[in-house]
Amino acid sequence: MALLADEGRFGQRPDVAVFADTGWEPDAVYDNVGWLEQQLSYPVVTVTADSDRSLQQAVTEGVNVRGRPWLTIPGWLADPDGNPAGVNWRQCTTDYKIAPIRAEVRKRLGLKPRSPIPDSTTVEMWLGISADEQIRMRISPDRWIMNRYPLVDSAMSRSDCIAWFAERWPDRRLPRSACAGCPYRSAESWAELRETEPHTFAEAVRIDTLLRSPDHHAFHMFRKRVFLHPRRVPLADAVDADAADTNPPPGAWGNDCAGVCGV
Repeated sequence: MALLADEGRFGQRPDVAVFADTGWEPDAVYDNVGWLEQQLSYPVVTVTADSDRSLQQAVTEGVNVRGRPWLTIPGWLADPDGNPAGVNWRQCTTDYKIAPIRAEVRKRLGLKPRSPIPDSTTVEMWLGISADEQIRMRISPDRWIMNRYPLVDSAMSRSDCIAWFAERWPDRRLPRSACAGCPYRSAESWAELRETEPHTFAEAVRIDTLLRSPDHHAFHMFRKRVFLHPRRVPLADAVDADAADTNPPPGAWGNDCAGVCGV
């Protein structure tokens, strides 16, 4: 979307592209953001949450963005017998993506933190959801932000985007930008991460194991076991099971991710 926009495909070029860095992105995401900065005629700005902790640190410590005991990711829960027991409430997208992006936009409008938004202010925010992911489209909760979906408007599917990119940069891989330990990853995405970034996958396995440790806040908060994979088994075992399964469980992007992560 950013590259197409720079060609003028969607009308006027954007003023700025904003990347919200959770501190738990795969190496390929950071590499692509750095590469993209060199391709675009408009700036790419990286923002982070107003916190001393990255998302990875917060999950490891069992605290939220403000340092209070909590599990901020939507971990898959199981009862002591291993039966599914729901999914934890997701706060990571709001704290580590939406809030930092909103703060950056306010700053560029010249507004001080917590100051009121003038009635005449309107920001058009472009989100890179493709035409085959329309279930993820949302109306902005902020009256002064109007969400726009240029790829949907142009009827471009994910495969269309990949084909367009491959024609121009055939030697460059364009992976999904999900956090390294995102519980909403699909079976395909977990397998790709293990193959392309084994060190990143190994860290996700370590944290997945830590979430079920008696020393972790999550163990005491939920009185249930927490997993990064919907199979509700240790991550390494789950990915092996996915590889042997002809119908592995799908990811949960469609129902929950609203376009600011995982694209």
